[in-house]
Amino acid sequence: MGRNGSQHHTNQVFTSALKRHIVTAMVLLSSPVVLSVPTAPAAEQLIDRLAAEVNGQAITASEVQSKVEKGPLVEVSPWPAQENDPPAKVAIQDLINKKLIMQKADELDIEVTEEALNEEIKSFLARRNLTREQLMEALGQQGMTYDQYREDFRTQMIINQFQGREILPQVKITDRDVQSFYLRNSGTMAENIRLTLRQLQIAVPPGAVDAVKAGKKQLVEKVYQEIEGGMPFEKAVKIYSDNESARENGGLMPQVFLKDLAPLFQNAIRELEEGRYTRPIETPMGYSIFYVAKREFSGSDEYVKLKPQLENQLRQEEMNKLLSKWLETQRRRSDIKLKDNA
Repeated sequence: MGRNGSQHHTNQVFTSALKRHIVTAMVLLSSPVVLSVPTAPAAEQLIDRLAAEVNGQAITASEVQSKVEKGPLVEVSPWPAQENDPPAKVAIQDLINKKLIMQKADELDIEVTEEALNEEIKSFLARRNLTREQLMEALGQQGMTYDQYREDFRTQMIINQFQGREILPQVKITDRDVQSFYLRNSGTMAENIRLTLRQLQIAVPPGAVDAVKAGKKQLVEKVYQEIEGGMPFEKAVKIYSDNESARENGGLMPQVFLKDLAPLFQNAIRELEEGRYTRPIETPMGYSIFYVAKREFSGSDEYVKLKPQLENQLRQEEMNKLLSKWLETQRRRSDIKLKDNA
């Protein structure tokens, strides 16, 4: 969050020998391109173009140009720009969003002292086994001063504190969320989901005439509508099921893994949460409606190993969504002016 473009830009700033140490933790912003022309022997005039204003604060065309040419193209969020939009559009939207966050940080009195900044940079270098000399050499190769680097680091610390105060407290990740995330992305749902089901069966006798078939279809639709209307599933089974033993126990089935069900039933049940039921499913034997009484994740060694990583990834995705919502609200409250040629 707020670091989407950091890896790309860090690769530009640091030599290949240092890349693997720094990719995930540093954002180095380039200084705006400054153009000047002499108007007198002892004077220079700054020439730049206004690209946007955010609550009266300017974003210059040179800032946008520098972001496109040197990166990071995305430091906070490109929203509402889309992934395939021109780089200049992505850059200016990210600069607007960054300005909104920094303005909010001022309102919240978020600041980073010199002492805190020095300690954070020191800790950063220590964690990556880097010396200050190595850092200075890498910055020099890119024409960046240490003072510029410090201010960029300070800005990122402020953004992180803003997120920690305004966004992170809203992120709620449960074990069920992590399990579902794992199952969606691993493709192992059928092997890891154990179900307790209830089944309501409406049989169609082999060789039944069309009138009987039509009557059974009408019946199962009537049953489904009554369940939709609030009739408890067990009661519906006891009244309407053609399976005698099922009428006695409310259609309760032995526990079963999703993978052990027929493909037709798997597809109908796969995404259902506890307490939900399928539409009537037609089979050669008649019709069935399934109710999910219990849905359990059986777990796996792979899941246990990956769980911390999955939690972090899911938390990051949730933070991205929440930040976009925050930015949408903040933009409605703000005076944002994009210049026609921006």
